[in-house]
Amino acid sequence: METFILKTVICSGILFGLYHWFLAKEKTFVFNRFYLIFSVIFSLTIPFLTIELPNLKEEKSNLVVGEEIPQQVFTQQITEESSFDFNQIILAVYCLIAVLFLAKFIISILKIKSLKGRRLIYKSKNIVLLQEDLAPFSFWNTIYISEKSFSNSGIDNRVFMHEEIHIQQKHSLDLIFIELTKAVLWINPFFYFYKSAMVNNHEFLADEEVINKNINIKNYQELILQEVLKQQNIPLTHQFNFNNTKKRFIMMTKQNSKFAKAKKFLAVPVFAIAAFVFAEKVYGNNIDDLKSDYGIKISPIKSSLNHSEAYKEFTKIIEKYDQIIKNRDHEKFTKEVPREVLVNLADLFDKFNSKDLTEAPIWVKYTEINREIPTINQMNKFLSSRYNISIDGKVVENKDLKNYKNTDFYHVYILKVLPTNPDYGKYDYGVILYTKAFAKKYNSAKNITVSFKVDMAEYKQWVQNDTIAPKKRKETKAEIKKIKPEDINVNEYPPVAMPKPVQTVEQTPAEYPGGMDLMRKGMGENFNPAPFEKLSGTVKASILISVDENGKTTDIKVTGPNSEFNKEAYRVTELMTAGKIWKPATENGKPAKSVYKLPLAMKFENTAPIK
Repeated sequence: METFILKTVICSGILFGLYHWFLAKEKTFVFNRFYLIFSVIFSLTIPFLTIELPNLKEEKSNLVVGEEIPQQVFTQQITEESSFDFNQIILAVYCLIAVLFLAKFIISILKIKSLKGRRLIYKSKNIVLLQEDLAPFSFWNTIYISEKSFSNSGIDNRVFMHEEIHIQQKHSLDLIFIELTKAVLWINPFFYFYKSAMVNNHEFLADEEVINKNINIKNYQELILQEVLKQQNIPLTHQFNFNNTKKRFIMMTKQNSKFAKAKKFLAVPVFAIAAFVFAEKVYGNNIDDLKSDYGIKISPIKSSLNHSEAYKEFTKIIEKYDQIIKNRDHEKFTKEVPREVLVNLADLFDKFNSKDLTEAPIWVKYTEINREIPTINQMNKFLSSRYNISIDGKVVENKDLKNYKNTDFYHVYILKVLPTNPDYGKYDYGVILYTKAFAKKYNSAKNITVSFKVDMAEYKQWVQNDTIAPKKRKETKAEIKKIKPEDINVNEYPPVAMPKPVQTVEQTPAEYPGGMDLMRKGMGENFNPAPFEKLSGTVKASILISVDENGKTTDIKVTGPNSEFNKEAYRVTELMTAGKIWKPATENGKPAKSVYKLPLAMKFENTAPIK
């Protein structure tokens, strides 16, 4: 809602600026009228339109992502109903004010209709002879004039022609449209200027038509001045003695500049630029012949030598739970830490810099579905039976997509069906779609993930003795994986959560949707090597991806000798796992939490030494 209002305000302001500085001073009245109407409609609709842009592929350094190793991990996701949102109050106040403006609009119409007077047909037009001595005006298909102004010879022909033109050109429709727009989007200040400009333009149009009937301009101006004393303020009407008398007189005798026609064409590039700037842009993705933008906004992590104010406040809050954190007791932490405190911690965590992330004893962060809108081209392709479609977790028929627009969806994920999948041969691709309503409900719940940091010596001891069971065959003995101490680096990003040792059990690993080949390919395509241009040689990192029993990615850890490389590895891993639902690991036939370890290596061919 906020984005829509902001785009509408800026777009309408730019378009009105073009009108005010270039068009309003020219006698291109008909063009100006439709420019104003179209500018308002354009400003209201452009935020909802999408522009498909091609994906810009860049050549990147060679990135190697290793095989996955499933492990058990000690983490817990805390999910509760969201607390009261202050935005609801703002929305309620906004709607209340809009209702008041709509009520004012309705009252204005009733006020016109309630004017007392004698009704008659004059020259095939509806006339109301008012008991009050008011200046002539028109609304919809009726002319209102005072009884005193109606002589035996009828209405002054110049007055009648002026009001008749308002009716014939249906100027009241313009005013009703802009008044309704003002009522609903009252927060946009430019719509008030549009209203004034439209009324001015209507008067110029009517004056021009009257003068073109060989009416003497001086006498016509004198007639207008005679009506000034009868000024009234009735909204939605065209008043004969409108208060912009000076502007009207100037326009009656003004000549167009030699650039008047050229100024019209300025609207074309302005509308084109506005469309590109304010429309929703959807970029291409690369999954064979499909394209879709990941559209995930990653907040940059600020490097700093000092802790942020958010970190200082964060540590003050968790001091109360210091013993629980030292014991890494998730169950007790969940029971004793109130929901509002968790939300506060997660909000502060979002503001952490790199030093904060490295030294925080506990991570408290939100998990959410990220924005990734499917393109129109994709939606058309999804109608083919080659695609297995799922909407909000439910499998639907391809033809059901005809009931949706691409902008109805907040997130799309496309995966290729591999030979190991039971659906191989039946479908070429699986498509997971989340609607805006589903994503909004999920994200508004403010799901929170909590991870505890461990001492590096303790972590080294754990990884050296950890028991891993990646085999899918039942009753397979667990294997021991030895990790050398030099493989563990203190520059881990983020700090590693404390895992539980895995016992010898029947276990199957979690499966990334579409297979790990797809994930490795995506990480390679999205990895940004630009920050490492001065590096030379091979840089390595290890990635731990925590997956809960529901198949959701709950945590990501990266360790390696280069902290900046670790941050980029973390970013692309988060990009590839955001909103994705894994096939969870199983333990003794039941879904279980697990973690994948992915070796990551990148070779650079530069002369600068590795720092």
